[in-house]
Amino acid sequence: MTAVIIEDEIPGAKRLEKLLIEKDFTVLVVLTSVVSALRWFEENNHPDLVFMDIKLRDGNCFRILDSIQIKSKIVFTTAYDEFALKAFNYNAIDYLLKPIDESKLDKMISKYDAFKTGFANASNWRFLEENIENKFKTSFLVSSGNHLKKIESDEVICFFSDANASFILTNQSRQFTINNSLDNLEQQLAPESFFRINRKFLVNKKYISALKNDTQMILQIPDAKEFNFVVSRLRIRTFLEWYKK
Repeated sequence: MTAVIIEDEIPGAKRLEKLLIEKDFTVLVVLTSVVSALRWFEENNHPDLVFMDIKLRDGNCFRILDSIQIKSKIVFTTAYDEFALKAFNYNAIDYLLKPIDESKLDKMISKYDAFKTGFANASNWRFLEENIENKFKTSFLVSSGNHLKKIESDEVICFFSDANASFILTNQSRQFTINNSLDNLEQQLAPESFFRINRKFLVNKKYISALKNDTQMILQIPDAKEFNFVVSRLRIRTFLEWYKK
């Protein structure tokens, strides 16, 4: 199998190259910037796998993926986990945090083998789904008096912003301040469960009891009657596609 490494930290790139060679990969090239990567993929046949760091010296790797269609399977390698959701929007097959754990690299290779065989059985599908699912946040720590309280994501009715702050509303009708923006939360939460209906609200599908469609699309959430959940007009079509799944 062939691979290309896109990484601007030379020690990390050399370690990954060594690991891949030990696992019978042929590493075609190590690229250290967005510009050099764009040039290489325009001029060469694409490998089986691309190991791609997200933050490079001249920008992030999404500039590469937005500029050229890479035919390879993508594996993101990074020290930052906040890009997980965005990474999977680019059809990545895995997201490895640095320093790369060799056992996780082995699992990724097994997953790639499953891709090659077209996911011939249901267990391969479950393996992929479980791996992706683990990338999203499932709980949050918030301040409650003099204590820290853990809130599971399935207890959250919605996240909302007000007066330049962000809050959690739970199914116990309690509100807590959270030190995170809705933009970041949108990237960190499982997309099948949470949807950003407008600039102010990120809602949990579990608590939507009905939709009211008059001149606006309004969500009926019995446990949060004090809020007016109106879907932005620009997001209604996408919201309906998400809601019916």
